[in-house]
Amino acid sequence: MKKKLTTGLIATVIFASPFAMPTLVKAESVQELEKQKQELESKSNDLNSKIKKQEDTLNNLESQKADLEGDVKQLQTKIDEVVLKLHEQEKKLADSKAKIEKLQKEIEALKELIAQREEKLENQARVVQTDARSSNMVEMIISSESLSDLIGRVGIISQLVTANKDIVMEQQNDQKKLEANEKKAEEEKVAIESLKSEIEVAKNNLVTQKAEMDDKIIQLAAQYDMTESEKNSFVNEQQVIATQTSVLSKELQQERQRIVEEEQARQAAAKEASEKAAQQAAKEAEQAEQSQVASNETKTANKSADVSPTTSNISGFIRPSNGVTTSPFGYRIHPITGEHKLHGGIDFGGSGPIVAAQSGTVEIAGYDSGWGNYVKINHGNGVETLYAHMVSGSLAVAPGQKVSQGQHLGTMGMTGSATGIHLHFEVYVNGTRVDPASYLGM
Repeated sequence: MKKKLTTGLIATVIFASPFAMPTLVKAESVQELEKQKQELESKSNDLNSKIKKQEDTLNNLESQKADLEGDVKQLQTKIDEVVLKLHEQEKKLADSKAKIEKLQKEIEALKELIAQREEKLENQARVVQTDARSSNMVEMIISSESLSDLIGRVGIISQLVTANKDIVMEQQNDQKKLEANEKKAEEEKVAIESLKSEIEVAKNNLVTQKAEMDDKIIQLAAQYDMTESEKNSFVNEQQVIATQTSVLSKELQQERQRIVEEEQARQAAAKEASEKAAQQAAKEAEQAEQSQVASNETKTANKSADVSPTTSNISGFIRPSNGVTTSPFGYRIHPITGEHKLHGGIDFGGSGPIVAAQSGTVEIAGYDSGWGNYVKINHGNGVETLYAHMVSGSLAVAPGQKVSQGQHLGTMGMTGSATGIHLHFEVYVNGTRVDPASYLGM
């Protein structure tokens, strides 16, 4: 960065100017000269103060740049770990799928064998019922021509009984084996679903952390007041640092890039779908409002319809954090910008886990320069909730995932625009932010 050097040169020129240029002042008295001297000294002090402030700013930015480079290296190491873990999980997933296919084949073979035995036993049972009456058995014994013939006939009967007994035993054993294989297959399926969920969350965290780091790089570049070419050079410099830090093979680096691009596309699609749904909901709300104005009767009916789901939702929500309330919903002076604007949610101070206030489907689990790492959940009936400023890498869910009430979403942090560790919680009804207090029984 050449900003610091440039500032020093400017300062030298400024301070040199009063001595390098002749002073063409025609003073009427000593007092006038003293006054002019004081004015010059005051200007000089102001300039000194501004230069000192600028130098402090640049020193601070240099410190932030060094910290950022350390963060880039640390993040790259984490990304490498995630990619290697994903690689191992993908192998496990493939092994589990192969195991399930093998079990399914064994299950089908056992079912076929059991069915064949059942058919054989049913045929024998029909024969016994029609041809093996007790009188027939007695007749077969009486009609024996000799003792050896009798023994032979009894032996055949004994063999038939023993064979049937063996078939029944095999049938029972195979039935137990079938049940055991079906249980194993079900357990493998559950394990696969769990593994898939872990993979999706890991991929999502990887992309979210990268987005957070990219945002930090751009923000720091903006603070340096760089030109576009300088900014691009700075961003490229950080990418080179990340590449040099990475220990992944070329193949795995390509895999990482593929994962990042796929997840970014998925998050963008989820965000676009969420925005479209919000726009549609807002449009429907506007149409409903217009029809209310047109008819008092319709207005009353619509009010009743609106109250019902809201009351139901209010009674079903839980607090998303155990932290204390530090800032309620409503207008306030923004702690960072100093503007008087709407605070569209409730802040919970402290630290700790963040949980889903109600069951639903995750619409977004990503990064935003304002909200930081955040999650948005659709609960149906036009109701959505948002959870912001989570710790980097702590997102425990991914877009499209079904979540239950009280399920862990992430950890309270201060990513994005935040002055301290907290959870910023919002509730949306038909795309419009409302006060979450009534939903949480506050």
